[in-house]
Amino acid sequence: MTRKLTLPTCAAALVLAATHASAQNPTASGTMPPAEDMALARALLEQLIEIDTTDSERGDNTRAAQVLAEALIDAGFPPEDVQVLVPSDFPAKGNLVARLRGSDLEAKPILLLAHLDVVEALAEDWSPDIPPFEFLERDGYFYGRGTVDDKDECAIHTANLIRLHREGFVPDRDIVIALTADEETGTRNGVEFLLEEHRELIDAAFALNEGGGGAERDGRKVSNNVQAAEKVYLSFWFAAENQVGHTSLQVREKAI
Repeated sequence: MTRKLTLPTCAAALVLAATHASAQNPTASGTMPPAEDMALARALLEQLIEIDTTDSERGDNTRAAQVLAEALIDAGFPPEDVQVLVPSDFPAKGNLVARLRGSDLEAKPILLLAHLDVVEALAEDWSPDIPPFEFLERDGYFYGRGTVDDKDECAIHTANLIRLHREGFVPDRDIVIALTADEETGTRNGVEFLLEEHRELIDAAFALNEGGGGAERDGRKVSNNVQAAEKVYLSFWFAAENQVGHTSLQVREKAI
């Protein structure tokens, strides 16, 4: 699994386009962030990749949520705006909800969703020199379980929130990130848990989830792609009538 990590992503770019800096914050923009912000995103991603968040006895989504929470609080976010929420019946299925306060207290927030959990990865199924839960960088690409789906977006959302806070950016409305458990598999889906028990923290005008992307050519951004829907399935039923037979004595034409 590989992914070039660039900031901002589709979701972050949309947030910056949908909100406006206040008069005292003219520097906030959607341009490429400085090297320190890129380094922060990389460091957060490395920490997340090396935490096993599979739906298994060794998986620990709560630890991953706590790592990002600590980064936000260290950056100056009030503890009441950074919460790790853990179901009482699944202590390893924690979720992170963090909020950047906006100027309009009446406007509903923008919600950015991403998931901290990953699909199971067995070392024997991977190349011997690429352990699934060890962060590697080669030729400008990152390797490890979750570099594409979806720890990269968790790191990016967190790094962007820290950057905006540091720059003093005040959006028109709150920006909330919810980084959740059990999106891939498992029985304690983080979004469902937050809706059931902490809805007030994530209630928003709209939400942006994973599923976008973009491309660049020679260092120039050429597209910012937005996925508007998810794939669905369609079932067909049909019946065929003809003579039957036994597999030991085939007939030329039969229903099967």
